[in-house]
Amino acid sequence: MSTCSRRCEEMTPFQVMEILEAAHTLERQGVHVIHLQIGEPDFDVPECVKDACMRAVRENKTHYTHSLGIIELREAICAWYAREHGAVVHPDHVIVTQGTSPAMFLLFSALLEPGDNVILSDPAYACYPNFIQFAGGECRRVAVAEEDQFQYRPDMIRQAM
Repeated sequence: MSTCSRRCEEMTPFQVMEILEAAHTLERQGVHVIHLQIGEPDFDVPECVKDACMRAVRENKTHYTHSLGIIELREAICAWYAREHGAVVHPDHVIVTQGTSPAMFLLFSALLEPGDNVILSDPAYACYPNFIQFAGGECRRVAVAEEDQFQYRPDMIRQAM
């Protein structure tokens, strides 16, 4: 008997993490590895960020926040969108997550009903098909190409629909 749900068992492995783990094994053996497998910066956390984190700890800002994220941060995001794009966004329409993957997982989970179709570029970020499948949706792949700057072609979208 499996310890995971059927939908977890059906998810394909995230090969990038398997490659990262193999690279870590090589590094432990003394092999120099240049990491190109994940979207992680090749520099350490900037000092100003470290300082801000330490200041937050010293000021006991270590407790749960609003479920959408710290209100001051959401307000600053709204101000940025107004300044940069002239867009009026209310802080209640901003959700702060710890990255794009959790944001997309939440988005697909909130919007998709079983059997809903999602048009996804091909190539696409490897996690998205799993997130869509987990939420009960189905991927409709649309090829994108370098000569089009990886933008969708309207006729390809129409075909996928």
